[in-house]
Amino acid sequence: MNDSAPDDHELLAAVVRGEADALDTWYRREHPVVHRLCAGFLADVAEADDAAQDALLRLLDGLPRWEAERSWARWRNTVVLNHCRDRLRRRAARRSAEDASVRAALPAALPAPDDVAAAREVRAVLMAALASLSPREREVFVLRDLQDEDTADVAAALGIGESSVRSLLALAHRRLRRVLQERAPGLVPVAAARSAP
Repeated sequence: MNDSAPDDHELLAAVVRGEADALDTWYRREHPVVHRLCAGFLADVAEADDAAQDALLRLLDGLPRWEAERSWARWRNTVVLNHCRDRLRRRAARRSAEDASVRAALPAALPAPDDVAAAREVRAVLMAALASLSPREREVFVLRDLQDEDTADVAAALGIGESSVRSLLALAHRRLRRVLQERAPGLVPVAAARSAP
């Protein structure tokens, strides 16, 4: 769904007018999508909980500036992507400022393969696999495979060419396959990466 359906325009206009029912409908519809985007971009489900709430507020604040002739999905994805990039920059700055003892206290090991059978542990493996991607590979993978956006829309959202999207996606698939095979051999087929998080 790359273009806004007619009822999207009506709903978004009602949200801008401040209609409570429209806001509730919009939130219920957008929250799962925004959360999935944040979890993929950040490779961290726990951080995605906060990031999604913040991103929804940014979307709501920016909604009066959204132009109805633009694709809602593309605009939303760009706002969420930029928000997650900001969070990643802040997170990197925080981590570089931490001392060695704090970094050493962070969990370094993934769950043992025998324990990965539980859904929570499978998610941890998939998040670690996503974290192994470069930020640009992760952005392309999330938008193209998890969000099922067209290559052209992904290229426009990221400001790169379609051939770059295809190349980055191929690199992401290769890296994910290798990490998943190393961390959970035989347990998490590569296709499962497309359904995470």
